[in-house]
Amino acid sequence: MVVNLKSNTEPNPKPDDSQNSEISKNTNNDIIPTQKTNIENTTKLNNHPTDYSYPLDVYIGTYNSDNSKGVYHFTVSPDTGIMSQPELFYEAPNAKWISLQRDSMAFPIEKQGKAGTCFLTLKEKEIDHVEEILEEKQTPCYILQDGSTVYTANYHEGNVMVYHLEKGVPSLIKRIENGDRAGCHQIILHEPYILVPCLEQNKIRLFDKENGYNPAGEILFPKGSGPRHGVFNRAHTKLYVVSELSNELFIFNVNKNQFKLEQTLSVLPEASHLASADGVSKKERESVKKAEPAAAAIRLTSDEKFLYISIRGLDILAVISVQGEKAAVIQHSSCGGVHPRDFILSPDENFLLAANRFAGGIVSIGRDRTSGLLKGLLDSVPMPEGVSLTFCNNTQQH
Repeated sequence: MVVNLKSNTEPNPKPDDSQNSEISKNTNNDIIPTQKTNIENTTKLNNHPTDYSYPLDVYIGTYNSDNSKGVYHFTVSPDTGIMSQPELFYEAPNAKWISLQRDSMAFPIEKQGKAGTCFLTLKEKEIDHVEEILEEKQTPCYILQDGSTVYTANYHEGNVMVYHLEKGVPSLIKRIENGDRAGCHQIILHEPYILVPCLEQNKIRLFDKENGYNPAGEILFPKGSGPRHGVFNRAHTKLYVVSELSNELFIFNVNKNQFKLEQTLSVLPEASHLASADGVSKKERESVKKAEPAAAAIRLTSDEKFLYISIRGLDILAVISVQGEKAAVIQHSSCGGVHPRDFILSPDENFLLAANRFAGGIVSIGRDRTSGLLKGLLDSVPMPEGVSLTFCNNTQQH
């Protein structure tokens, strides 16, 4: 099965007024600065009571630098979005991506010229057992746990590693080669397949879990698009893929292993002006070489009405309504820093946390759950070289 996509990017359509009149009133191409929200004397975001009476535990993975040494832990109030200062949880050079499943944590690691994956077994949030497998030359960029199976994707080496985890002890059961610098950037589950976006090859490769991970087809994208990350809806009838190089959203109708392209649209703002992010000085911003726009992370809300995409270079978050006949960008909002690599929605989806790698640190940004629009900066804490975020006991595919 090969799906070959033609380059047919559509301009950003207007949202369907019949679906959400609130959204239609806010549709424009302006960049909305994340002005700090006044949370003094505020006990509940959106006046919506949560089921949490305690801070939520969050972990963040980092690239190695003088001020970032591995995996960090911090907490965030589910009611206000206020965060604690991150503290070093486990020292590991270039532990840039974290996968957390119950008491099992996995992340990349480099040691003595070798690279691979570190596996931690946690007990009451403390480290109980440590294992490492160093079978790669460079660290993987993405890790996903699925029960006792752990997948890693290596952007530079073009391979996918498949591990079996038994009582905290990993064993390598498969190395899937995709070609040097294939740009493998993620593992997406779609039973009985895994999907591997290969950014440099402009394709997503399918592998059959029930047939020894043998190739099972591919989805071809236009040259120069660079598919990076994707997410399915709950029923696995829709697949949303964001491309890093062309900054487009590709939407597929899905029927088992058949993928039919429904829509392609640009996620970039039409206007060229950008608002300065709160909490980032002009000197900090100018010290970072301005990059070309490069989309990164993509998240779908639990009600499956809105998508969020981070765009480095422009330092913005795109908000996309997917509840009408056609998806439409309804807002571009400042990410509150420089180079938003990853972000996650809070469990009640009243706010999101974004990791700004080069400046601005970790920020919490309020969200209106009805309109999907981002409302303003709630808090920020320093964290250089932040890459990936995950909540403790997280329920998102991560």
